[in-house]
Amino acid sequence: MASSQQKASLPSCPVCQQTDQVMRLSVAYASGAEQRFAPPPMPVAKVGMMKYILVGFALVVVGIFIILTFAGVGGYGSWPQPVQIALIVLVLAGIVTALGLSFIAFQRVVKGDLQSQQYLPAWDHAMENWRRLYYCKRDDVVFDPQSNKTLSDAAVRSLLAVNATLDVATSPQQAQTQSTTASHQ
Repeated sequence: MASSQQKASLPSCPVCQQTDQVMRLSVAYASGAEQRFAPPPMPVAKVGMMKYILVGFALVVVGIFIILTFAGVGGYGSWPQPVQIALIVLVLAGIVTALGLSFIAFQRVVKGDLQSQQYLPAWDHAMENWRRLYYCKRDDVVFDPQSNKTLSDAAVRSLLAVNATLDVATSPQQAQTQSTTASHQ
């Protein structure tokens, strides 16, 4: 009985005027009936921070090597005082540099997250469109129940479009301008 009520609440296809093969686009995608239109990918900033982490790690390893090697050889006591001071300054500079690089990497991640958050409203809108659209298996068409018109593949892609890959070097305003320009072409 619930399935007959669900079938009755489905909009009819604008091409064949039937409801028996109509399903939400999200259901059609999940069932494998329609694979052209996947859900819009969540916008995620791709932040390159590995080089900062690797350089910082290398500096810490070198500092540990210097400390352990020279401490194991009998200590620094037999060395001239300027060399001892130079080694201590070198190790401390490496540690401070590694901390600085870690801070830079962290700031890049935070900036990427903030940029991603600015695109979430557009992604939410694209997801609403994806959930709102229907697919007729009989006619292999996607349609909008609000306007009761079929949509071309390009029109569906534009409704589901979100700038999914963000570059940290690109400002959100530039990316929004690029996205708006692309959607109006």
